[in-house]
Amino acid sequence: MANFILLFLLIITQVLGDIFLSKAMKIFGEVNLVNSESWMPFIIYLLTSFWVWLGVITLIFCLVLYLTVLSKLDLSYILSIHSLTYLLNALFAWLILDETISNMRFLGTLIITIGVFIVGLSKSLYEDRQRYNFNILLMGLSLSFYMSKTWWAIAIIALADSTGDLCLARGMKQVGEVNFKSLNGLFEQIGKVIINPLIMLGVLCQAIAFLSFILVLSWADLSFVRPATALTYICSILGAKFWLKEKVSLGRFIGIVFIVIGLIINR
Repeated sequence: MANFILLFLLIITQVLGDIFLSKAMKIFGEVNLVNSESWMPFIIYLLTSFWVWLGVITLIFCLVLYLTVLSKLDLSYILSIHSLTYLLNALFAWLILDETISNMRFLGTLIITIGVFIVGLSKSLYEDRQRYNFNILLMGLSLSFYMSKTWWAIAIIALADSTGDLCLARGMKQVGEVNFKSLNGLFEQIGKVIINPLIMLGVLCQAIAFLSFILVLSWADLSFVRPATALTYICSILGAKFWLKEKVSLGRFIGIVFIVIGLIINR
């Protein structure tokens, strides 16, 4: 029951944080990184905007919940449940931000959600003889998208976010399960979190992904951007394969196919 509540709060805080930040950037408008004169007004806005601060505080709380859940549950299970945020982001963007969600975009988001869910829950091993097909799939993905500034930003978000996920997951396994029963034990674990290099690297990567996310929201709709960041899961699979030496399972391969199809439809 406790884990269910933590996962529920994790999903809600993630979605609300995204909504608050998107609302803030819609108020400010598009950020022109080429023009250096626009940097200072943008920085001042980030430091003084109520919606930005509300989004940041919400996502900090979300990060604390994420670290807590990582110490208790497998990353693959967390990511599968977390896939619900894509549908909720689209729903909230329509209800709160008045974004126009086309049938194709909603269909793409739904397919991406299913793909991430399959990737997360898959446990069966997949034979190495399918590696060729896996590589062909990734090549097809790279050729399917025109690399506009939006997709460059999403690629940076996906790479930074997936690296952060892998580092945080491995770091929290080293720290151990978070224990709220003992105050002294909790402070001791917080100390371990602060000095753990993998966790600090993960937080840095998440910060890069966060800043990139804010920038892309200044010109693109949340209902498009958040589902597109499902590229994170493909990067995570590659990281798990080459860094953690895990095999790509059949279920994960099928899930990636769903994600790719959803991304192509969503674009």
